[in-house]
Amino acid sequence: MSVDLTKLTLIIIIKICLISSTLLASVDQDCLNSSFYIKNISVDITKESINEARSQAEQKAKLIGFKRLTNRLIIKNLGFNFNTIDIFSLVDYLKINEEANSDKRYLANFDICFNRNLVIKFFRKNKFQYAETYREPIAVLPIFKGPRGYVLWDEKDDWYLNWQNKLKIIDGLVKLKLAKGNFSLNRNLKANLLLKLNEDQINKLINNENTNALILVVAEPILMRDGKTYLSTYGKFYNKSGKIRSTIYRNSILLKRTSSFYNVDKALLEKEVSNMIKSIETNWKKNNLIDTRIYNEVDLIIPITQIKSTLLSKNLLFNDKSIIVKSTSDFKDQGFLKIKNEIIFYKTKTENTFENIKRNVFNSSNELKYEKNINVIQKDTGVWPDVLNILEKLPFVIEVKILSITSTQGRLVAKFMGNKKTFFQAIYEKKLKFKDFNSQQYILIN
Repeated sequence: MSVDLTKLTLIIIIKICLISSTLLASVDQDCLNSSFYIKNISVDITKESINEARSQAEQKAKLIGFKRLTNRLIIKNLGFNFNTIDIFSLVDYLKINEEANSDKRYLANFDICFNRNLVIKFFRKNKFQYAETYREPIAVLPIFKGPRGYVLWDEKDDWYLNWQNKLKIIDGLVKLKLAKGNFSLNRNLKANLLLKLNEDQINKLINNENTNALILVVAEPILMRDGKTYLSTYGKFYNKSGKIRSTIYRNSILLKRTSSFYNVDKALLEKEVSNMIKSIETNWKKNNLIDTRIYNEVDLIIPITQIKSTLLSKNLLFNDKSIIVKSTSDFKDQGFLKIKNEIIFYKTKTENTFENIKRNVFNSSNELKYEKNINVIQKDTGVWPDVLNILEKLPFVIEVKILSITSTQGRLVAKFMGNKKTFFQAIYEKKLKFKDFNSQQYILIN
């Protein structure tokens, strides 16, 4: 009976939290933060009338926006004509940032929010694999190794300057930010130490940039024994602890002239920066593709281990209106308590009391008197609504079903499109980390 009562209590609390979080959600804010929001689309149209110019400007903006959206979400160039698709039905709203006009000319800058459900439906209909999970920001540090040594954080350096300019306008799922360092780092950080895998230096740099990873992007002209000169470029990926995870890009380009060793073509450097960014984006999308042709499910275990406790500092009688305890520190401002088998609701708390209490909640068994020094506990079930909210909002999740819930853990099944690797990568980006519990179940470990 006690287990059933606890289960019922937890489910009711979870549902209340889910309803509250749904009511507080903002549709506009959701779109602004989503991968279906395209910013900064500029158009300039001249027609016979201003009304015609404005109408065609909006249509052109939507077409440009949809091209950018598909470039962001899909790896391969799509084999269809954008003009033959009813793009306008996929648009939720169009936001005008700036506009100007004359009698026949209309200039404007737009943001466009595409309707996620309609776009996904369009992708499924056409059997397109897509990704929409954003990667947490990664710091990028360009290093140019020339005849005179290593160059970093130099805005006169073409390699650094190209990265600086490109990272201002990237529009993909991977958030790349230029590592800026600080006075101490910029003075003491040596490129040769970084390239020799100095984990401490890399860890300091990552922490300073407030990211969980770093990519060192290196360009180096090399004179080979055959007398030919090549531009060698590569990218090394480091995790938050400063350890190298992989080489994510490597290329070698024959330079036309030996003199290029001292003066590398600026256009070539710009092209390599674009190639490296494209490679990073493509690898991320490949690892997070949502394959609409595959249906999967996972059995997840969610431990409920966080318990707060205190002791009664005074006897609690059946008609008392407050509960006097040693301390209410770390308890919720409002919530449920458990004393033996009784569940009690309190509306407010002070430093040593729970006030405006309601006894015998959910018909739990109660006693006329609880003696001083009896345990008062509060189980933190907040992890449940958090996990359920995250799972239900994932783009490829079809259904989340609660199988069971006890005082120590709950089980649920998530049904989704795509493979398990994509599923666990997506929830890892949402700060949820699971490990393989057995051959069929996974348990939350953070």
